[in-house]
Amino acid sequence: MGCTGYSPLLYTCDISFPVRSLLNKIRHFLEKVGADFKKNQHRMLIAFHADADSKQSAADFLMSSLPFTKALLISPDLTGALLPERAATKLGAEYELVVFDATEAVYPDAVGVVSGVLRGGGCLLIMLPDKARWLSDDSLFNRHVNGLLTSGRGVYYFADEASVVSPEAVLLQTGSNPAPTEMPFHSPYLSYDQQSAVEVIERLLRAGDDCCCVLTSGRGRGKSSALGLLCAKLIQKSAMTLVLTAPRLSVAEPVFQRLAQQCPDGIAGKADFRCESGILKFMAADLLLEQLPAADVLLVDEAAVIPLSMLEKLLMHYPRIVFSTTTHGYEGTGRGFVLKFYKLLDQARAGWKKIELHQPIRWSSDDPLEKWIEALLFLNLQPASQPASAVSLNDCRIRLVDRRRLVENRPALLSVFSLLVFAHYRTSPSDFQYLLDSSNVRIYVLERGESISGVLVINQEGGFDAGLSSAVYRGERRVKGHLLAQTLCFHGGYETAACFKYARVMRIAVHPDVQQRGLGRYLLNKVTESEKRIGMDIIGSSFSATPELLNFWDKAGLGVLRMGFSRDHVSAAHSAVVAKALSSEGEKVVFALARKFQRNLPFWLEGPLFAVNTEVKSYLSARYNAFSGETAQSDDKGESDDEQDILSFARFKRNYEACMPAIKRRLNQIDLPSSGLSDKDCKVIHLRMNSGGWADIVSTLNLSGKAEAIRLLRSALNKLVEKNRESQNK
Repeated sequence: MGCTGYSPLLYTCDISFPVRSLLNKIRHFLEKVGADFKKNQHRMLIAFHADADSKQSAADFLMSSLPFTKALLISPDLTGALLPERAATKLGAEYELVVFDATEAVYPDAVGVVSGVLRGGGCLLIMLPDKARWLSDDSLFNRHVNGLLTSGRGVYYFADEASVVSPEAVLLQTGSNPAPTEMPFHSPYLSYDQQSAVEVIERLLRAGDDCCCVLTSGRGRGKSSALGLLCAKLIQKSAMTLVLTAPRLSVAEPVFQRLAQQCPDGIAGKADFRCESGILKFMAADLLLEQLPAADVLLVDEAAVIPLSMLEKLLMHYPRIVFSTTTHGYEGTGRGFVLKFYKLLDQARAGWKKIELHQPIRWSSDDPLEKWIEALLFLNLQPASQPASAVSLNDCRIRLVDRRRLVENRPALLSVFSLLVFAHYRTSPSDFQYLLDSSNVRIYVLERGESISGVLVINQEGGFDAGLSSAVYRGERRVKGHLLAQTLCFHGGYETAACFKYARVMRIAVHPDVQQRGLGRYLLNKVTESEKRIGMDIIGSSFSATPELLNFWDKAGLGVLRMGFSRDHVSAAHSAVVAKALSSEGEKVVFALARKFQRNLPFWLEGPLFAVNTEVKSYLSARYNAFSGETAQSDDKGESDDEQDILSFARFKRNYEACMPAIKRRLNQIDLPSSGLSDKDCKVIHLRMNSGGWADIVSTLNLSGKAEAIRLLRSALNKLVEKNRESQNK
């Protein structure tokens, strides 16, 4: 009864006797209870141990001998397996069995994804490292996993042969459960819930010119499919132009796929779908706001990932609009978004309608695996309410969390992580793994009585030796987990910046019931004092720049040292890096980079930061004027900085935009035609200095692409530097 399409050789002789005996018991167990789980459309989890020498043969045995017809193997190194980082490519597919190799690491993002492709009656088999190694592992995330591996209904931890549950006992537990009943629905819908939602939204959209609906659901409820079916009904019955936006085109692909199934005569483009009576076209959120094209209906998928300010503008412009969002899942929705968004809707569109999908598509309600995954990956968390009484900072206590004790105290763990989930929509399961396991992480909490009202997470960075810092500066090395240290070194152009110790604020969250009371700033100030005491040189952060956030950090004494040159395609915002010195050595770095940033800012505002938010631009300009009045930079220091920026671009791999102000200042002092450079070198410099971008150089000089254009510009500038030095030495 092996899995279709999988035909490995069965090397049972390579499996140690205890593992082989355990695998046979697992097979027997599944053969006995599988039909009952399938009848109830419930999925199960089985975790077991396998040593390194046995895991390939164990996986082969499970894939070839279990009573399932479609299976998937996930592993970083096993033959015939899909890599964990590629798990998302299977979204939309369906499997009856997933064998997940967790002998090297758990890979929480991949576990979350593949749990969603298992249909009702299926099984997730997690292969853990040998028992002694697993129990002695220092990983706190693995301890968290181990704490959830208590055998119960649908979740089975077979630590050894003796712990294998009797199939008869399981059947006695589930035998009295009636098969799930469903409300009737018809094709092409996948559930009664989905059919009802689509019909209600269509009716509301056709009933008038002003309609606002919000479709919410958990994972696996058919939300994207529902949007596709809605689009099909709208454009099949009347000529309509529908516009769809989402965080990425890949997020919207299931909508287009479902629409195409319903309209087989339609024509699919790269980002649109046309049929005789209408069109659905995708537009990135930032482009949509720039152009505001005409649309009979606007659909916004995974709206929680799009900033509220952008959603508000869309609400004002489009009278008929449908929002959808996942209430908990891996697209990453902050639960705090829901409260703020609903308040916005109450103010802007009174009478808006909320439609919710509850019924799972691929499995039944009350599914054991779904509940286990939610506990494992901290999904569907909600902070416990806190008294809205007056908040006194005298009643607050800041504490550095002992993460080992935190993992052992599940209520406290959930309290901390629920605040992070609520506040930060881009917190993934692997982020939680990092927060628990990284030696560079420190978690601080703000406590009021018995309640945790705030959380701040620090990531310690930097401390490189001079050689490594120079390699980062030149663009030759990149060390994972050191964002702040490396961006100030490479983008900021301070060669030894990564040698210093940084405290980067990764997360800061305050309970929604006590926000706007000064707790966030109080928490940040106290943590800053603590980080200074333990020897950090600089505290800083990186975030998507909005006027509100810039003001928050400014009031805490952290100034802008860098702005990202590209806009986020979802928020249309540029990133900002802010920092504050905590030591005399850190003061030198922060002062030098602040001075350099302000000197270069006018060039950037006319170039890569031209389209930055108006309020953000005003904020930066005001700080520029204040800084210029306080600290007039000497020409010698400015010229020295320029020389280093030009050389580091010409001879190494620093990016052009960061070095552009220095290059332009230098070229303004040079008569290029009489510089002694070749016509081609002069032309590439002239084009880059006076054109809109690399595309002009590529097309004018008939180059192969941007990489060749950059190479030619580096070469031309290097020659210019050499000729300038030769003339000075004469």
